Amino acid sequence: MSLSKILSGLTLTAFLTAGSVQAQELKLYSDKAEWHPGIAAVTDAAGAAAGTTINVQDLTPTDKYQAFMQTSIASNNVPAFFTWWNGNQLSDLVATGVAADLSPYWDQAIADGDFSAAQRELVSVDGKPYGVLLNVANWVVFYNTKAFEEAGIAAPPTTWDEFIAACDKLKAAGYTPINAPTTGGWMPFIWFSQLVLGTSPDDFVGLTDGTVPYDGATVQNAFKVWGEMYDKGYFTDPREQDDQKFFVDSSAAMFLVGDWHSGTFAAAGMEPGVDFKTFLMPALSPDVEQSVIVEASPIVVSAQALSANADLGKAVQSMMGEQASTDLGTEIQVYNGNLKAPAPNATIEANKEMVASANPRALVRWWEAVPSQIQGDLVASMGAFMFNPTPDQAQKSMAEMQAINADYWANL
Repeated sequence: MSLSKILSGLTLTAFLTAGSVQAQELKLYSDKAEWHPGIAAVTDAAGAAAGTTINVQDLTPTDKYQAFMQTSIASNNVPAFFTWWNGNQLSDLVATGVAADLSPYWDQAIADGDFSAAQRELVSVDGKPYGVLLNVANWVVFYNTKAFEEAGIAAPPTTWDEFIAACDKLKAAGYTPINAPTTGGWMPFIWFSQLVLGTSPDDFVGLTDGTVPYDGATVQNAFKVWGEMYDKGYFTDPREQDDQKFFVDSSAAMFLVGDWHSGTFAAAGMEPGVDFKTFLMPALSPDVEQSVIVEASPIVVSAQALSANADLGKAVQSMMGEQASTDLGTEIQVYNGNLKAPAPNATIEANKEMVASANPRALVRWWEAVPSQIQGDLVASMGAFMFNPTPDQAQKSMAEMQAINADYWANL
């Protein structure tokens, strides 16, 4: 999404209101409203450590939050703390100069055994870390254990053929096989990117660095399979704006999403490891390498704020401590990767063990890996297909995406 489009989506009144409040107190801005209790627990302790108050300000949905943050960056009015994304999204942010280099705090956290050097790389740009880890999640398929039992599925699928067979059994048993919302201006990329990944992990990477076109053979196949799945009635209505509704009410049996969602399922009354479990999404062919998306969400610190108040370093140290991770997990069952802290629930613990055992190729999520300047427009084209999953719309969406993609790389 271009900066001009982002700026046009936000009113001057909203910006001035946010700026005047920010001048009076430190804030952490986030698009993760459902995580508010956990983030607030972390910031309360961090503020106390730094001798100040850090209030959490939620702004949803994600596209609105991105618009607000882009305006704040352009106007040099960045919050002291804010949540962001890693990969190219973090690289683009660092290029603006607003993010603080957190090397001293990461050096100490690694020395203390709280985090590893590999985890530091998740939030690093050119070797320097620019974020505190808020969430480290594996992208897995959640499944309703009762639905699988009623459909006669004895074990989670490990191949694409088994996955399709499971979808057919679930549909025959009265379930919609897959929950697939378009919520928040970002979720349409989920199945698009998974089907590309399941066809060719190398091409999945190529889509994000300009070496693979959005209308090439791999993408053509992904849209073909995606359309066939819609034709078979495998997906829920994309118009539903409560992203977990159909999974929580048990009308949909599976949900491909980051395992951070286990906490929201639990909050809705589902017991992790009992009412739902997970499996790794299989590739479309046995010849394709098994892969998994690893999502890392950082809290970024304003370079200007940290420079003006060195005591904010104590807040950073608090956020990276074992207690912060424990508080986060206790409040919202989200795991930030702290090596001393326990996994917040049985599902996340099982996922850690499952991924370690399978040893799949770990890749940065499409959302973080794609250039931020074209992210929103590409997702909009994917969403258009979800609302009208026909061959004609597939060709139109691919043509639109490739035009956006080609124009971006040609004008670097």
